[in-house]
Formats: sequence, structure tokens, C-alpha cells
Amino acid sequence: MLRPDLLMTIATVMAGSGACVKRTVVPREAVTVTSVSGAPGGAEAIVRLAIALDASGDRKADTLYAPEAVVIENSRVRLAAPRFAGITSGAGRVTVTAASENVEGRFAWVLVDYNWINPAERRVEPGRATFICERRGENWKIVHAHSSQPLPWEP
Repeated sequence: MLRPDLLMTIATVMAGSGACVKRTVVPREAVTVTSVSGAPGGAEAIVRLAIALDASGDRKADTLYAPEAVVIENSRVRLAAPRFAGITSGAGRVTVTAASENVEGRFAWVLVDYNWINPAERRVEPGRATFICERRGENWKIVHAHSSQPLPWEP
């Protein structure tokens, strides 16, 4: 007979193996991002564009992600728009209230605070997202994004 601790370990491993999610995205039309100087945009520009396109329901947002990218919204894997916490595609607009970019080699970490605004419902949903971007050739691609909303008792 199996020991209870061994049985629990086997059950945990088997349960975790079914939680993996894989998707393949076939880019449609590439989106070009440029900075104010006209040079290719940085990771922050890609992130801002990804949030704006996602909020509007534009499928061109898919071209900004690496095929193996993982997007998590409020603890759930998101495979399509709306990808970010608090956003409902096409029903309002999003504004980025704060952003910071840290670049180390070919990787960038971008932290973004945003508000999704729905004027028809007179509603504002705050959110925060963390992005990991990787430089691939001359372009940045989003390889991971995680977004969440503040809890009601948080400032």
C-alpha cells in the first residue's frame, strides 16, 4: 500500500500536469512602433500599444506577442482579448497613468498602471500590469504579461 505522503505527491504532480496551456499565434499584419525620434520604439511603446489595441478589440495586438507568450489576468491565463484585468474590449478606452521600463541586455521589464474608462456606464477600472519583453532582431516582443486589479481595501 502507498504511503499517504507519497500518494499526495503523486496526486499533486498529476493535477499540475493538466494545468499547462500552450497556444500558437499566427501573426496577421505586423504593427510598427516608432518613438518620437522616429527610431524603432522601445519596450514601453510596445506595451502601451498592446494595451490600447487590446482594449479596442483590435486583432493587430496579436502581432506584438511572441508565439510562446503567456498572458495572465487576475490569476487566469488569457489567450485572446481582453487580456488585461478590468478591461472589456470595445466598450470604453484605456489610459496609461504610469509606466516604467527597465532594460537589461535583450530583455526589458515594463510596469504599467492603467485605467479602463467606460463613459456609458460611468465606470473606471484601475489595473496594473507587468510585462517581460524580449528584443528579437530590431523589434521587441512581449513574452509574458501579468495584470491584476487592486483589491477594494487597497489604496
